[in-house]
Amino acid sequence: MKLKKLFSCFVLLAFVLVLLGSFIAQADTRTPAQKLAAGNNYLKSLDAKIIVYRKQRNLKRVKTLQDQKKATIKQMKIWKAEVMAAEAAPPPPPPPPRRATPPPPETRTVAPRAVPKKAQPDSMFGLGIRTTIDGGYITGSGKTTSFIGGVAMIMDDAMALGPMMGMAEDAVKYKIGLGGTYGKDYSDHTFNAILVTFDGILHLPDEWTGMQSYVGGQVNYPVYKSDVAGAPGGAVYCGIQGDAGLGGLTYGEVGYGANRREGYSTKGFLVKIGQHLVL
Repeated sequence: MKLKKLFSCFVLLAFVLVLLGSFIAQADTRTPAQKLAAGNNYLKSLDAKIIVYRKQRNLKRVKTLQDQKKATIKQMKIWKAEVMAAEAAPPPPPPPPRRATPPPPETRTVAPRAVPKKAQPDSMFGLGIRTTIDGGYITGSGKTTSFIGGVAMIMDDAMALGPMMGMAEDAVKYKIGLGGTYGKDYSDHTFNAILVTFDGILHLPDEWTGMQSYVGGQVNYPVYKSDVAGAPGGAVYCGIQGDAGLGGLTYGEVGYGANRREGYSTKGFLVKIGQHLVL
């Protein structure tokens, strides 16, 4: 009885192994050339193992590896014959000639109309120096209004910060200038001074606002008589500009500004208008 069970298990195991082998054979989709290359690599690995076990005097393992090598060489002869048969097969017939297609109809291309460049304002003295002149006021309450005005020279951005921010090459500009202020501070003291100013300006893309617009910041320092010390002030603002027919761009700015000296200050809402000039 036990012998029958053992025999049945053996038959079932053999059936499973045969079925598994058929699936593996069907799953192997390599070409004969690929199988031949894989066989060469396998022979190299067998040779390396044989050398190792021969040094260890493991003759039983060497014998097993040599048998595997012989079986692999036998199988490789079959793959080599398949490769040679594939190479000797006649080439497939050439495809039928393609019907010539008529050339596409000739299309006329119209060159785009050249957009005239904006005329640069004439230089007043032939120096080509770009400047601005502006005036306005700072107010925080009725008694602290200070009138301001000044001139400044426009400088290009040597560090090319505009492209770093994903904007135009000329998006960033600087201005250094000289101006003046006259008015009252928060303590109702007269606040008169000459200001040295430095501005940094970022021009925004026209499609953002539909007009030429920009934002800027200013640092200023008042210059007084030797017995009165000044203190740094500044401003932040936004502005728009356009051609008003005055020989250059006319601009207007609003923001918050402060002019300071030691012990006194005037600060508040800032409004300015100005004009670009080329000297």
